[in-house]
Amino acid sequence: MKMDMKTKTLKILGTLWCSLWMLSGIAAPPAAEIVEQIRKELAPDRRVVVYEVVADPVNDTLCLLRGKCDHAEIIGSLEKALQQQNIPFVNYINLLPDRSIGNHTEALVTLSSVNLRLNPAHAAEMVSQALMGTPLRVLEQYEDWYHVQSPEGYLSWIDASAVVLKTKEEMDRWRDAQRYIFTDYSGFVYAEPDKASAHISDLVLGSILELDPNQKSNRKFVAVQLPDGRKGYVCNDQIREFSDWADDPLDPEQLEKTARSMMGVPYLWGGTSVKGVDCSGMVKTAYWNSGIILIRDASQQALTGERFNGEEWETCQKGDLLFFGNAATGRITHVGMYLDNGRFIHSSGKVRVNSLDPDAEDFVGYPCLSISRIKNRIGTPGITRVSEHPWYFNRKL
Repeated sequence: MKMDMKTKTLKILGTLWCSLWMLSGIAAPPAAEIVEQIRKELAPDRRVVVYEVVADPVNDTLCLLRGKCDHAEIIGSLEKALQQQNIPFVNYINLLPDRSIGNHTEALVTLSSVNLRLNPAHAAEMVSQALMGTPLRVLEQYEDWYHVQSPEGYLSWIDASAVVLKTKEEMDRWRDAQRYIFTDYSGFVYAEPDKASAHISDLVLGSILELDPNQKSNRKFVAVQLPDGRKGYVCNDQIREFSDWADDPLDPEQLEKTARSMMGVPYLWGGTSVKGVDCSGMVKTAYWNSGIILIRDASQQALTGERFNGEEWETCQKGDLLFFGNAATGRITHVGMYLDNGRFIHSSGKVRVNSLDPDAEDFVGYPCLSISRIKNRIGTPGITRVSEHPWYFNRKL
């Protein structure tokens, strides 16, 4: 019945606008060209913006806008551009979050690490991972999958069993709650304050847990609650209070310590946890453990920070990001993190250390195209301090 009403409405509007349009006598560019122009200008990176919009011609003049987009401002710009060209249209673009989600437009990851997919299927490409306690923006649902956006803006699909949906009010309470971050390489949540007790869940570096105020903690164990309500105990020497950790200044020595702790970890396409990392996931994990959220992919990271030419690597400082790729095209395909004396750490086959110095035994011949210094650009696009991110704390950017 709803579709019938839409069709009737469309025909009525089409007839009206067609009459007005024929009287105007003005030639206009195809609506599809304007849709594409808006994409290039406002949504060029589909990894961070949903803009799946098409303009279907209903007749010689009227077009039907359909698809989906997660930014009302972009839809508004499209409408304005069409109006400026006097192109009549009917807007059926679905503004995300989809209405079927209701008020549960946020979520928390409930597993130590979960794979994020390009499409809603386990056979789809793994594009990233998310750690326990990661807040997500929920856009839509398809069968047993949610289309989500992670704190750095990256879009992906997540298995519904790996998250718990939350309302804004529930998330505001979580953001104000006393929380802990797991700072050890790996570990467990125990059923009792005893390492010999049953495991409730495994944990990895960077997992976020909430204090359980209804259970007693002691000198060795802290009572915690997982995002999905499971409760248990974590060793006190493996966690830090989340707000204190988030306020720590960026320490290059801590960056190196975290990166070196992953030595030998296998390369995993899409990996961003100590269970397996790709090149950009390795540097992202190192910076996350120092309270900094980097944008996801190497090609995106290369556009952030204070940038230098790759030939200037001898002036690098610890923590600088080194970008490698095709010298002829300038295409970025790899990233590593500078340590000292020409040496850098990266994930290639496994996490390892190599040198930029052609005379060194562990020299690799990757052409270094560019360098980004992160520490001087915290707070700029693609580089966000956790303590200033409104998804983690009830603060404004």
